[in-house]
Amino acid sequence: MSRLSEALSAEVGGDCWRDGKDLVVRPGCTLPGRCIKCNEPAELPMRHARFYWHHPALYLVVFLGLLLYLVIAVFVRRRTPVTLGLCARHRQRRRASLAIAFGGALLGVLAIGVGAARELVPLSLAGLGVIVASVIVGILGSRLLVVTRIGENYTRFRGAGDEFLSTLPAFYRAR
Repeated sequence: MSRLSEALSAEVGGDCWRDGKDLVVRPGCTLPGRCIKCNEPAELPMRHARFYWHHPALYLVVFLGLLLYLVIAVFVRRRTPVTLGLCARHRQRRRASLAIAFGGALLGVLAIGVGAARELVPLSLAGLGVIVASVIVGILGSRLLVVTRIGENYTRFRGAGDEFLSTLPAFYRAR
C-alpha cells in the first residue's frame, strides 16, 4: 500500500483518535493526510517520525549523575514510529526554526572563540547564552508533537491542532 493510500485510508480514523486535547494513535500508524497543526492538506511526502518516551520518574536519576541517567534512559525508553503530515506553512516554519537554531549556535561558538582569543569574558559568556537560546528555539520551534505516554497498544501526544483533532473520532476505551 502506498503512503498516499495509507494516508487516505487513515481519513476514517482507524488508527487515530482524539481524547480531549490528546491525540491517541496505535504504534506505527499513518495519520490522515492533513496538517497536524491546522488541518490543511499535507504536503507529500508525509514525514516519518520516531518518538521516544520514558517514565518521568526516571528524571530523578539525574541527581545521581547525568551520564548514568543517559545510559539508563537509552535502555528503558519506549519508541513508536508515526507517519504524519504538515502543510507548506508549518513545514516552512519548522525549517526556519531549525535554521535559526543552527545559525545561532554557530554564532555562539564564534563569539566564544573570539572572546577566548582576545580574553573578552563578556563576549564568551554572551556566546554561551546565544548557544543556550538557540538550542531552546530549535527544540521548541521544530517539535511536531509531544509524547505524553507510550503504552503497549496506544501512544498519546499533545500538540496537535484543535482543527485536526476535531475531525477525528473520539477515543473510547472499555473499562
